[in-house]
Amino acid sequence: MEWAIINYALIVQLFVLLNPLSSFPFLMAAYRKKLDVKSIAVFSVLTAFVIALLITFIGPYLFEFFGITLNSFRVAGGIVLLLLGLDTIRPKEKEIVNVEGVHSLISIIATPMLTGPATISYITIKTYELGQFTVLANLIPAFILVGVVFISFAYVVPKANANLINISSRILGLFLTAVAVEMIFTGVKGLWGI
Repeated sequence: MEWAIINYALIVQLFVLLNPLSSFPFLMAAYRKKLDVKSIAVFSVLTAFVIALLITFIGPYLFEFFGITLNSFRVAGGIVLLLLGLDTIRPKEKEIVNVEGVHSLISIIATPMLTGPATISYITIKTYELGQFTVLANLIPAFILVGVVFISFAYVVPKANANLINISSRILGLFLTAVAVEMIFTGVKGLWGI
């Protein structure tokens, strides 16, 4: 078993993958509906973190259960990441966010916004490659950063600049796309024995 190693590149990759900026339209909609944005922010991050923890513990065992190889999962996970990255980069029509209630909003932000299929794939692969202890040691600071961003945004939501948030989210999406291409390339090389 590997000792926990804080890997700043992995923390940044996880943060970019979680992309808290993409969830801000939901928090802004909650603010407009006079919902408690601070509690939504806190519970969304906590729920997403619990999901990420579960994936860290059970994800690698799913390879054996489904009979798939790490390289085929790299390609599949890379494709999901690539689609998410491209979706983040592309300009969108004005989003209409329908806010029903606090609990449904927490669920939407926690998953699929923060810990959706792309995040789950990436965490599973990194756990398989680096070990649970190492991934956990880097997952915690990544989620702390996401929590800080969410809480900070909850305090400044009345003055938030939607255009600046949109641009920043697209920049994170570009890096996410690059990570996806790397995952696909590594998986294809492994499958072809290059």
